[in-house]
Amino acid sequence: MNSFVLSVDHLISNFTRPVVMWQVVVLLLALWAWFWVSRRLGLEGRSWPLTRRYPLLSQLRPLTNELLLFGFLILASRLLDWQTGVAGLAFFITRFYGLCLLSRVFVVLMRQALPLTIVTQFDVRVLRPALVLIGVAALMAQVTDLNALINAPMLRFGSDSFLVSDLLLLLIGAYVLVAGTALPAWGLAWLARKLLGFSEQAYRATALLLRYLFVGIGLVLILAMVGVNTTVLAAISGGLSVGLGFGLKEVFSNFLSGLWLLLEGAVRPGDVLLLESTTGQEPEPCEVIELGMRATTLWRDRDNVELLVPNQMFFTQSMVTYSGRLDRLRRGQVLITAHYRHAPDQVIALLEETAATISRVLQDPAPKGLLLRYDASGLTYGIRYWIDDPMTGISVASELGTSLWHAMKERGIEIALPQRVLHTDARTQI
Repeated sequence: MNSFVLSVDHLISNFTRPVVMWQVVVLLLALWAWFWVSRRLGLEGRSWPLTRRYPLLSQLRPLTNELLLFGFLILASRLLDWQTGVAGLAFFITRFYGLCLLSRVFVVLMRQALPLTIVTQFDVRVLRPALVLIGVAALMAQVTDLNALINAPMLRFGSDSFLVSDLLLLLIGAYVLVAGTALPAWGLAWLARKLLGFSEQAYRATALLLRYLFVGIGLVLILAMVGVNTTVLAAISGGLSVGLGFGLKEVFSNFLSGLWLLLEGAVRPGDVLLLESTTGQEPEPCEVIELGMRATTLWRDRDNVELLVPNQMFFTQSMVTYSGRLDRLRRGQVLITAHYRHAPDQVIALLEETAATISRVLQDPAPKGLLLRYDASGLTYGIRYWIDDPMTGISVASELGTSLWHAMKERGIEIALPQRVLHTDARTQI
């Protein structure tokens, strides 16, 4: 522990040397000059030639100011080297910034082939933190002995010791496995799709399986590199597998159900499902946002909430889905009861005429009015119509019901109310 503290103290003293501070000042002046020039030129707002012919150029246009800053850093480093002969730190920062600029170009190229969300997550969660770690480690190597710092023991267990490098390997390795395996998995799945002609469902399933495979192999390798005995690890894993098999039965069931859904393609993002209500009400439409390995994320428009539905629910319950294989049309119906004295032909014509005035009701197939049954208080009619967005079923029914009330009031058609006739016998009265 004392060697670790001494290494940190030596690092701080090296950073405060005058020659180092002078290079930092010159680089800050170069940064200020770049900011002033970039505001004057306005490179990002200018139009580039050939952008319509080559769309990739429009994606690279936001990097023009960064490229200009790279030029200012190169100029400042060479001036320092010419004047003082000491510019190691300045050249290092310039090269590191060039590496960061190259990573931005790499991200732009990846967005052309892979899903945008996967590339963005890899950029934010893996690439940028990795660049920060590389920069900090390389900067420390410029001013101190980095090997002595990372090999300094933190804890001792008899003859064995736990080094700083072991801690870094555990933390960084675990983070990279969780956050950084998505892009390689999707990249290999994309390559397999191009070579073997995988379907969209097989493509997504392959990517997820590869990601879990990378995580499993990576964890074993990290533990082996830290010094954990692999034989003991295998024995412990075998013993725990039985208990975990019973305790995590539902988790494995959802995992296998999610994999089957991905391969089969029965439920896909963008589909609309009628989810059974827990309160016994009419099923509510929900849109599939994401199909995961454990649960499926649904979005309910009524209250703008996201629902996590376990995947095995799709195999244990029946659901109505608007999958988009043929179309997303949904039929709706509004019931209304009119008095017996009104002719059915007149009421049906009014229902169809009013439904045709609703903008979200499709004209093909046309709305259809029907006489459904004879009730005690009147004749019950139904107007059946079609809409192209299943998520708007309730709002369209409300709009149509309101329009029918006004139309029947204007035409003098009475909406029947429940009536009960009581007959009394005078002989039984008290």
